[in-house]
Amino acid sequence: MKLTVLGKYGPYPGAGGACSGYLMENEGTRVLIDCGSGVLSRLQLICGIEDLDGVILSHLHSDHMADMIILRYALDIRTARGLYNKGPLPVCLPGNPPEEYRRIASAGVFKPIIIESGMEISLGSLKFTFEEMTHPVQSFAMAVSDGIKLAVYTGDTNYNEKIAGFARNADFFWADTGLLDRDLVKGKSPHLSADEVGKIAAEAGVKALMLSHIWPGYDEKELAGEAGQHYLNLFVAEEMKSYNI
Repeated sequence: MKLTVLGKYGPYPGAGGACSGYLMENEGTRVLIDCGSGVLSRLQLICGIEDLDGVILSHLHSDHMADMIILRYALDIRTARGLYNKGPLPVCLPGNPPEEYRRIASAGVFKPIIIESGMEISLGSLKFTFEEMTHPVQSFAMAVSDGIKLAVYTGDTNYNEKIAGFARNADFFWADTGLLDRDLVKGKSPHLSADEVGKIAAEAGVKALMLSHIWPGYDEKELAGEAGQHYLNLFVAEEMKSYNI
């Protein structure tokens, strides 16, 4: 499996950057995971829109799905001009908030699939399993497997007891690292701190940790240093860089 970081920022992009978006590739299968602001442009530097086998949205906050509206428009136009004939693109997403779900699900160019905890979905050579997290809107972590390797993505969440178990022994773990510990309001903040992410990675016994969903104003060395107090094999995501899992 190969994971390319198309965007790593939240809740808005840093200068010249993009919000959350990741392309997972394996044996000819291409799945877009989250589609925040700026992601669609970055995607097309790697592959065409018509090359996607599906989209997975961890949740329906704009920094994770804003470019889905542009993708919808692109597929509408390309279909009308005879440039896209693969049929509706599978889009796996939460059913809530309902108004955001309808904005995507009502598009004829998308085939909506509502995700739930414990659900398994196969897209080409990749299998996805979901676990609901804790966030102001319905949000899901996901495990991605090609039958050999396992990658786990937290989506957006604050700390909960399910994360470490869900990520147990993952070959690759990429996590919402939206806060430094000094900015964390325990029980109220909607994101994980770097300190919490490091602890989760150590408890879960993952083989590698990538910090992502970065607040644009943070010093990334400080984020890595905070997580690194608990877990050593980590790095901060780099946009447009690919990682082999």
